[in-house]
This record gives sequence, structure tokens and C-alpha cells, in this order.
Amino acid sequence: MSYLAPLLTPFLVAFGSALILTPLCRRLALGLGVLDRPGGKKIHLHPTPLLGGPAIAVAHAAGVLAAGPVDQVSATILVAGGLILFLGIHDDLDPHAKGVRWWLRLLFQGFLAVFVIYPGVTLGFLRTPWLSIPVILLWIVGITNAFNLLDNMNGLSAGVAAIAGLTFAVLATRYVDAGPEQLPTARAAAALAGACLGFLPSNFRSRIFMGDAGSLFIGFTLACLAALGSWRSPTAPTSIIIPLLVLAYPIFDTTLVVILRLRRGQSPVVGGRDHSSHRLVNLGLGRVEAVLLIYLFSLSHALTALLVSSVTLRLSLLALAGSASVLFIFGMVLRKAPTWRAGASEEGPNSGQETG
Repeated sequence: MSYLAPLLTPFLVAFGSALILTPLCRRLALGLGVLDRPGGKKIHLHPTPLLGGPAIAVAHAAGVLAAGPVDQVSATILVAGGLILFLGIHDDLDPHAKGVRWWLRLLFQGFLAVFVIYPGVTLGFLRTPWLSIPVILLWIVGITNAFNLLDNMNGLSAGVAAIAGLTFAVLATRYVDAGPEQLPTARAAAALAGACLGFLPSNFRSRIFMGDAGSLFIGFTLACLAALGSWRSPTAPTSIIIPLLVLAYPIFDTTLVVILRLRRGQSPVVGGRDHSSHRLVNLGLGRVEAVLLIYLFSLSHALTALLVSSVTLRLSLLALAGSASVLFIFGMVLRKAPTWRAGASEEGPNSGQETG
């Protein structure tokens, strides 16, 4: 386990920074009046400060910088993450306004994805750029918005991101000899996990939300790290399977919401109370219980990804098929659940965050 030593500094620095910065950002949001107020599609009960996203982003950057010299690709991801953070802050300043049009948001995210791809973020299993570039662009934009949609209850998006970050960090440093990108990937993933965990105590108590700034930053950074790292040990196809397993739940939740909304003739880009977490609450779980159950799903898929990294391709495909089957059955159950009802499971201090 000595190979995990390089992860300690970025993780601990980011964790400690987030613990300090999150209350400061809460005070700043209160002072500026940047609050997410109840009403409309919101499920929380009291005005809650936003601007948790900047705390996560700055803590993550502190962890990355504390780990040692930053290479060009890692620096590019930090810069692009900062730019997408500002896009989220723009919407968080007036969370009840329409904000930037959805197609402009996608266009800006696509531009930042290209900005990251240019210095060297490529997919190792696709050797030709004309295949690799469109796939990675779709991946980055898709995962970015998946985490934005997942941010609909206290602790949900940050907790799932922490599990994913730790998994990527362990896998990247475990196979550090696979390429020069492995160590920077491991450090950045560990820093992101630390930043998210440091943010969670305040978020779980409804003292602050991460807002669009935080969810967009987390999703964008994780998507870039998933594409940057080499997950091809022992076989090249695992470079596809491992990121899909680690980020299985955000992909599942987004897919479920989009399919069910399209079947009802609704727009998939408009916020709603029909996510998997909302449906779990309407099946009888409390909000904290729903979040913890989703953590369990994310953790089980993360452990499956760790297993896949050490077995043959045939067993990897069986593991992926098993995980997909479990989520498919889970989705078939959730689609029968009613969407959020007014007043459902209102648990006081653990009231949920805004919906994606």
C-alpha cells in the first residue's frame, strides 16, 4: 500500500482547505445575498447560501499545487475548471432566473473540452484523433451535466464525486508505470476527493449548497481525469470499462431522467423533481437514507472497477454486464415510483438541495 503515499498530501491539503473555506464562502454568500430560496422546483425549506462551488474548486487547486510541480495538461484542466466555475457562479448569483440558455452552456462546455483536449488529453484505446476527439468531447460534456443534474439533495453530488475521485486516485497510482499522466491524474483525483469530503459536513447540515458552480466544476474535472488516466492494465479495453463503472450512478441517473422525461413529452433540459433520489424518497426512504443508498451503489461500482483492473477482459465484461443489469432493474423499479410530492419526507435540518 506504499504506492498510495503520493495521494496523502493533495488529499489532506484539499480536505483541510475545504473545511476552512466552506464556512468563509457561506459568510460571503450571506453577505452578498446569494441565496437559494424555496419555491418552484426547489425542495428545500429555507433560504440557503450558495457559493459552495468556489470553496471546492479553490481547495482542489490547493491540493494539486501542494503535491508538487504541475504539468501542462494538469494546469490546463485547472484553468478550464476555473472557467466552468465562473459559468456556474453566473447562474448561482440569481438561481431563480433562467440563467444562460442551455445550448449556450453546452457550447461553452464543448469549447472548454476542446481546450483541454488540445494539450494532450486523449483516449488511449482510440489511436486515431478523428475518433478520439469527438468521443472525449461528448464524454466531458455529458459527465459535466450528469453531475449538475445529480446535485439535487444534500451531500449527494459531493459524496458520489468523492467516491469516484478516490477510486480514480487509487487506480492511477496503482498503475503509475503505465504512463507519465498517471501521477498527475492520481494527485488531482485525490485532491478533488479531499475537497468534496471537506465540503460535506456543512452541506449535509444544509448550511451551504455547492450550486451550479460546484456541480459543473466537479463533473468537468472528473470527466477530464477519467479521460486523462490510463486504465488499461491489464488489458486495453478496461480503459473504457473502468470509467464507466466509476461514474455509473451519475450516468444512470441522467439516462433515467432523460428517457422518462422524453416519454412524458417533457424537455430533458428543464429542472424537475423526478430524479432517482426523489423517487427513492417517494418509495418511503428519508432523504439521508436515499443519499446513503446511492453512496452504496456508487461504492459497489467503484469496488467493481478496482476488481476489473486486475482481471481478464472476459471477467471485466461480465462485471460490467452485471453492474448494468443491476442498474437496469433498479431503473425499472424507480420508473414506477411517483415523482416528488409537495411536503414529501421533509426532515428539517436535512432538507434537500435544489433540483437539477
